[in-house]
Amino acid sequence: MKIPKELMFEYLLSLENYNESHPTLKDITMKEALDIQKKIIELGFTDKDIVNMKSEELILEYKMWRKETGQ
Repeated sequence: MKIPKELMFEYLLSLENYNESHPTLKDITMKEALDIQKKIIELGFTDKDIVNMKSEELILEYKMWRKETGQ
């Protein structure tokens, strides 16, 4: 079973937002990333599953998803 791509894309977006956010917003953007990570874990996945799912293919799909959704 794989992590749903939509949820993984949201997680990647939240990490990107954290990385690019102003220092005064780091707490808020980190909370968003942790909330999505918690959703993934509640589905029965582990941190290792998250790391293992990352690939060049996923990143390309993520970039297309961002473009399509205007994120």
